[in-house]
Amino acid sequence: MSPLNQNEHPDGAHAHFGPRPKDDASGFSRRRMLQVMGASLALASASSCRWEAEEILPFQKRPEGRIPGSTRRFATALECGGFASSLLVTSYDGRPIKIEGNPLHALDRGACSARSQAAVLDLYDPDHSRGLVQKFESVAYPRTWKEFDPFFAGVLAAQRAKGGAGLRVVAEPSSSATLAALRTRFAAAFPQAKWVAWEAISRTSELAGARLAFGKPVRTLPRVEAARTLVALDCDLFGEHPAALANARAFAKRHDPSLPDVLRVWAAECTPTSVGAVADHRLALRVEQVLPLMLALEQRVHAKLGVKVDAALQPSSPAPSGGFLAAADVASFLDHLADELLQHRGESLLVVGRRQPAAVHALAHRLNAVLGNAGRTVVYVDEPEGDRPEPATALAELVREMDGGAVECLVVLGTNPVYDAPADVDFRRALRKVPLSIHLGDYRHETGRACTWHLPRAHMLESWGDAVSWDGARCTTQPLIDPIFPRRTPLELTAQMIGEVATARDLVRAAVSPNASDAEWQRTLHDGFVANSAPATSVPVVARFDVPGVQPRALEVEPANGKLELVLAPDPRVYDGRSANNSWLQETPDSLTKMTWGNAAFFAPATAKALGVKDATLVKLKVGARELECAACVVPGQATGAVTLYLGYGRTAAGVVGGLEEESVETVGFDAYRLRTAATLETALDLTVEATGRAYPLARTTDPAVEDAIGEKGREERLHELLRETTLAHHVANPHGEAHEGHHPALESLWEHAEPGAVRWGMAIDLNSCIGCNACAVACQAENNVPVVGREQVMRGREMAWIRIDRYFTGSEDAPKVRFQPLTCQHCESAPCEQVCPVAATTHSAEGLNDMVYNRCIGTRYCANNCPFKVRRFNFFNYHKQVDAAGSEVQRMLYNPEVTIRHRGVMEKCTFCVQRIQAAKIRAKNEGRTLADGEVVSACAQTCPTEAIVFGDLADPKSRVARLHGEGRAYKMLAELNIRPRTAYLAKVNNPNPASSQHDG
Repeated sequence: MSPLNQNEHPDGAHAHFGPRPKDDASGFSRRRMLQVMGASLALASASSCRWEAEEILPFQKRPEGRIPGSTRRFATALECGGFASSLLVTSYDGRPIKIEGNPLHALDRGACSARSQAAVLDLYDPDHSRGLVQKFESVAYPRTWKEFDPFFAGVLAAQRAKGGAGLRVVAEPSSSATLAALRTRFAAAFPQAKWVAWEAISRTSELAGARLAFGKPVRTLPRVEAARTLVALDCDLFGEHPAALANARAFAKRHDPSLPDVLRVWAAECTPTSVGAVADHRLALRVEQVLPLMLALEQRVHAKLGVKVDAALQPSSPAPSGGFLAAADVASFLDHLADELLQHRGESLLVVGRRQPAAVHALAHRLNAVLGNAGRTVVYVDEPEGDRPEPATALAELVREMDGGAVECLVVLGTNPVYDAPADVDFRRALRKVPLSIHLGDYRHETGRACTWHLPRAHMLESWGDAVSWDGARCTTQPLIDPIFPRRTPLELTAQMIGEVATARDLVRAAVSPNASDAEWQRTLHDGFVANSAPATSVPVVARFDVPGVQPRALEVEPANGKLELVLAPDPRVYDGRSANNSWLQETPDSLTKMTWGNAAFFAPATAKALGVKDATLVKLKVGARELECAACVVPGQATGAVTLYLGYGRTAAGVVGGLEEESVETVGFDAYRLRTAATLETALDLTVEATGRAYPLARTTDPAVEDAIGEKGREERLHELLRETTLAHHVANPHGEAHEGHHPALESLWEHAEPGAVRWGMAIDLNSCIGCNACAVACQAENNVPVVGREQVMRGREMAWIRIDRYFTGSEDAPKVRFQPLTCQHCESAPCEQVCPVAATTHSAEGLNDMVYNRCIGTRYCANNCPFKVRRFNFFNYHKQVDAAGSEVQRMLYNPEVTIRHRGVMEKCTFCVQRIQAAKIRAKNEGRTLADGEVVSACAQTCPTEAIVFGDLADPKSRVARLHGEGRAYKMLAELNIRPRTAYLAKVNNPNPASSQHDG
């Protein structure tokens, strides 16, 4: 037996749903044999009985008129942080398998974030709560709804008799009109009860800034498509923002170099974000330095304005000076930015990030008004729940009541305060003093295990509900499948508390469309939102306000150790930790650091050198009396004097993927919440860093440790050929320069090439639009059943992603330029992989696709060695083995049945989503027509928010992809090798301010 057979699936490697069971090498364990024997006996004894209905498998009784194997698509919505994303979900024989964006929704327009797409994995996660649990004297006992319902009814009756004096509810913030109506009735039924909204990530500073500027809380709606100058101040407008997809698409359309007035982006931020990566001018600043920067910018704008403005719009305090503001690069940034803002009055836009204090938000509102942007590039709508108390304050008050014995029954809906409450608000300790605590959640996580009762919550794809998107449109959530296990939603449990007997569907309809006809209601469900439900926009008047003084330490260029700034930010993948058990997201590389499976403290190169901190080592972070030992990662472009640590890791009860202490599954990453107090939710200003020198390897798909000096030099020499870029001025003067940049001898082949067929599938990728958001990577994983390999295998260089986003840093390490380049199989017409395969497992189709015949592949890996793009992945292990095990029926429901599930020993790669091509061809043939341009869209192209990826038929000269291949910016990567790739890249065009010396090109 070979060593490979002995180690069918290595320790530490994870599939979609966690570690595989270790059966013997035959693949048929003794446990499995007993299961099969038991099943056979049961079937024999029940041969004369009627079959029991098995609702776990959809379509056991197929509906009439349904074609087996066909797909249907339904609109629904996913709420996160109180804001909805409108989605379109593909259902295959009654089971949802793929989440995409809703093309009808005004904001999303068919795009979808990585987190939203990965939500389908949670539905089939075996760790997703399946049953009720009651804890008694630290022992958990399984229960049923039949046992819980009468018990809860008695508790509610007792509370109703005393007006709910001992009843408290802590829930996630929600924009659901249905839940709001139920809460009103809850308050009437239990007038002395309290409802607390808690979520670790909030936008309270943003609302406070609106109150300061306008006297009332309003929601800011940026109109990027109307701007010529975009200024992002510590604002990840294309990533963390609730309207990130719409903002990113608007950016891509306005960043088109063929336009006469191309958008220019300015960014000032601490840690590189998707906005900073594509910015034409970027300034690395600590979070605390944005306020003095804004004051200095306002002073320059007014000094150069030359027009008297209303007193309310004038600066209320003198701008600071000196310190970092006196640096040449900062002064140049401010001077040229002020000139440009005045040049583009009414066509500029200033946006501020969520974590900035209220004063910075108010200053942005005032500057937008002074520049004439209000009503043009930025509009406002009323905030539905602007009077909601600050979450940390409300939670602290609840904990005081719990400590004082005032809470007799606590109901927790979805949220996880035991894990993510501020460190100085000891929710876990206070919870022990509550006689009865009931938790409704997707997982029996940290809070669920600490409560006396845990109730399974229905997944979004199993639920009725509603929520409001960022623009104020009312979106509906409808179930794609009946609950696989008996689960309930927060709406249903709230209705149960007030004695409401109506179904969730009826409750949602009554709240969302009370006067709609049946036809109108069906239309709402079809579209996924209520037509014309977005409120009218307005432009409130700015009132005069004062700005607090700037602290002297904020002006320091780099504070000393002990006075460093710690930034606690939501992770771009697992957010606040709610997605920590999602292996798709855990294995998705961070856009900038390329890290997977964990977090690390980000240090600027200069700061790391000053502190003696080395990359991939452990450091100790101390804030007051609190400390945390975590890994360090040196990130070019990080602001000096600031350390950024992502939240959402270090989970002890996330599941077998994200960490499960009770089953000895080690945690993933480090728990940043241990340093987060009610006063330091976003930043802490007295950080001390202690370098330990102990190594801690990071699971990165690009490992800087293996890049020697020779390799680094070669990369620098070749980068301009692989990823071509220019400036707008150069492109206008020489529009075909990028296509002819590479020089090579005449290309000759050793053999004749077949004539192109009637169809030639190809792809175009616009580097000018890519923001590195990873939506394409997760879309490919979901569509093509791409396995997850786990942290250990990633560290061995064995990641399986079919599409990767290469990230390049160029320039100085303190102020680098960031470039993204998505890379898939290029489907070369003269493919090097095909020339060396000894068994013809990789072949060329008549339509130009580089096909893989998996049952021919013998795993020589010659093709991978001969591929210059290194986009082929060898399947070292059977990562899908667990799905074949007994009891895995639910997990098997996840996979796309139109794509082969590959076993170990074969080569995997991008197929241009050939299953989508074939489905469209069959549909067109059945309808007696030819394929239309845009009818076949690969998964990565479909979900891309910026439409940077375009797929289509190169044989059709009118197709969009053919037109892009013919553009002056188009070039083929490594074309000098005469491999004739089918993918063309469009060169990146930077648009620096002509007067500025900070050129990006």
